[in-house]
Amino acid sequence: MASTSLTFRCPDEVLEAIDNLGKERYPAANTKHGCDRSKTLIDIMRAGLAALSDGSVVLPSPAEVRQQPSDVRQELSDSSLEQRIVEIIKPLRAELKAELKAELLGESAA
Repeated sequence: MASTSLTFRCPDEVLEAIDNLGKERYPAANTKHGCDRSKTLIDIMRAGLAALSDGSVVLPSPAEVRQQPSDVRQELSDSSLEQRIVEIIKPLRAELKAELKAELLGESAA
């Protein structure tokens, strides 16, 4: 798996919810927040991408849209960009399904 760093601002209540989920799924006594945040966030992102990809979750439209240069708007309207997004998400969705299936089967066998 790639090890690219991702940095973003996160509201305290969202971070608390992430940590609570992480403590259940990936507890780690040697961290100040009590879990492996990276593994927790990767699971959350994969599940979110899968839900967005299969249409079970739809993001609301933003209230305000920033203007983009016309060349960027043209590129975004290109069907090749849509195809590329599908190519990126499809393997992630399959991988997530396989991981979740393995986890569920592992729990039912125990």
